[in-house]
Amino acid sequence: MTTRSDSEVTSRASMTSGTAPLPVVEAKTFCGICEASCGLIATIDNDRVTELRPDPDHPTSRGFACSKGVMFHHVAADPDRVLHPMRRKTDGSFARATWEEALDDVGRRLESIQRAHGNESIGIAYGNPVAWSFAAAVTASGLATSLGTRHLYSSASVDVNNYFAAADLLYGNTLIYPLPDFVATDFALIIGANPVVSHGSMVTTGRIRDVLVGIPERGGRVVVVDPRRSETAQLFEHLPIRAGADPWLLAAMLRVIFDEDLIDVSVVRAQTSGIAGLRDMVARFDLDRAAVETGIDAAVIAELARALATARTACVYGRCGASLGRYSTLTKFLLDALAIVTGNLDRRGGMVFGHSMIEAKGTGDLGGSGRNRWKTRVRGVGEVNGTAPMACMAEEITTPGKGRLRALIALSTNFVSSAPGSSQTIAALDELELMVSLDPYLTETSSRAHWVLPPTVWLEREHLPIFTQTQSTVPNAQWVAPLVPAPGEARDDAWILEQIAHRIGETTLGIPGAKLLARIGIRFSPAQLIDLAVRLGPHGDLFGLRRKGLSRRKLMATEGAVKLADDCPVGVFDAKIQHTDRRVHLLHAEIGSEIDRLIDGIDDPRYPLRLFSVRELRSHNSWLHNIPRLMSGDRRCRALMSPTDAAAAGLHDRDDVTIVSAWGEVRVPMVVTDEIADGSVGLTHGWGHEGGWRTAIAAGGANYNVLTPNDTNQIDRPSGNAFLNGIPVTVTRSDER
Repeated sequence: MTTRSDSEVTSRASMTSGTAPLPVVEAKTFCGICEASCGLIATIDNDRVTELRPDPDHPTSRGFACSKGVMFHHVAADPDRVLHPMRRKTDGSFARATWEEALDDVGRRLESIQRAHGNESIGIAYGNPVAWSFAAAVTASGLATSLGTRHLYSSASVDVNNYFAAADLLYGNTLIYPLPDFVATDFALIIGANPVVSHGSMVTTGRIRDVLVGIPERGGRVVVVDPRRSETAQLFEHLPIRAGADPWLLAAMLRVIFDEDLIDVSVVRAQTSGIAGLRDMVARFDLDRAAVETGIDAAVIAELARALATARTACVYGRCGASLGRYSTLTKFLLDALAIVTGNLDRRGGMVFGHSMIEAKGTGDLGGSGRNRWKTRVRGVGEVNGTAPMACMAEEITTPGKGRLRALIALSTNFVSSAPGSSQTIAALDELELMVSLDPYLTETSSRAHWVLPPTVWLEREHLPIFTQTQSTVPNAQWVAPLVPAPGEARDDAWILEQIAHRIGETTLGIPGAKLLARIGIRFSPAQLIDLAVRLGPHGDLFGLRRKGLSRRKLMATEGAVKLADDCPVGVFDAKIQHTDRRVHLLHAEIGSEIDRLIDGIDDPRYPLRLFSVRELRSHNSWLHNIPRLMSGDRRCRALMSPTDAAAAGLHDRDDVTIVSAWGEVRVPMVVTDEIADGSVGLTHGWGHEGGWRTAIAAGGANYNVLTPNDTNQIDRPSGNAFLNGIPVTVTRSDER
């Protein structure tokens, strides 16, 4: 295979257009769309990626890649892509400008805001793609640290902060969370996750569909609890549940395990504290009420609890369905508690701890891991890993007072579509004195910015899976060079942020003394910081002392990924648990308060149904709706309802319906299907586009998050996580409204 180096890409990028055509070459990389991070082989013709295909030698994905990954070069070449700095005019249209004009204007306006209102009035928000751009992640958090602002908003608060909060409570560190060992388990309980479509989130297991199918083939069980008979549920035992009722099921299962003395006493004694308190908390859950709340018969709940507790090995896993509810930290806490009390923590075939080239704690030190070290200005919601919840952003913009958010720098985030309370967010953005968006498209969000600055995409920049490599069940390391030079005037996010920081007297290095070092000309790049963590990590070269160890230079000279181990190790409990007593803590006042809130909750009879989001194979959040090949066929936004609920509401298949919540309403076509559990309504998410991406706009559809709250009384309290699943709604035929 003919490959090209980082220096080769750089040198070729500087060649004039009159140079003879370059030879066709191939290079290995990995997908930067979702957490699966599948290995890919790129065909490069004249400095353009013309094809992406699966890498059969990648230690995790082993020759698999989905349609989204192999189509991503069409994003890079999309005619709607923003390739030059764009200034929004007074009529809402955009005009091209130079980088000097853009950066100087942004710098002047930020300086004015600094003088008038202080650094704390400047904010940064970043979206999902930043998880695959280590340089952007480091510089964004570094700039926020340099500014001393508490306005740092992350897409993690939309779907995964509950993982971090539960990890902090149970294990003593927000970034220490166990992974389901699907490859070796005898019993897999999957709650609100569709890994056949998502390919695994918060766990990276290559060819996850094949791995899961292997469990019943060797005599085990896979039970999928979901309000929809999803692509994953169709393959295994499907247990329908009312949307948002996951904590009722999990707490009731724990009660059965305690009542019937099915806990693993010796393991619990060795690993935990607070077991008696956990027993008392779940004793408050009555199985008959749990059956009403979940729509699952009490006898079925009890059988499921016994089966999990008596399996030789068992693992539990929940993702977006479980992570987007009103009580998502409680849900994740109870999920882990099921594994812990049955003796399946730090156990082969149970829940195992990740093992990576950078220890999770080291990664967290770079990114500011922790929780509740400060609270948001308006509502007093605790931070998670140094970030405030997206749900708080609108009020922080509109509420007067010291520290009011007045300027926002947004990196690859379409939070108008993907974060809660879209209507309130849109209105709030009009009050910003300055908004700068680093985005490859004019989206619903970036089209409201004063400046849109063109970033590179992952095919065009140095690439490291800093987020996903900590959660791979086959530990591996990979660091790749850019495949091709960036088109037009696109620049790396890190470069753009560095230029902005320089103009306002700040730095993008979030370490003590960074400003002093910058004044004397000493600057560390994100690559140097991560390389330092790698070289000092468990597989690092220790600056030459460990000859076979890893470094950035060695990884970038390697074709593809380096396999570090066949699987995650077990027997590492003492090394992983960060509480000072080296025990898992099962008793917390926060969890008790969430249980009170759950049990005391009263349904509003005006909204009898529960709305949940439906994930689609060729969608990823609000991305990828502008690629014609991914939008072919019957791709459209739609609601899904059970025949029983449809008949009760006088609705029929293909009716146009209006879905109404306490926070908004949308109109969509409806499909009546027995895939959906009674009492629940599914709605495909990520639709309802505006801006300048023409294929996405032509697809139509409705914005799911018009229906969701950014009211901090509604979101998950321990984590600030958004409340997007289990939304109370009513559905009527549109012509009746």
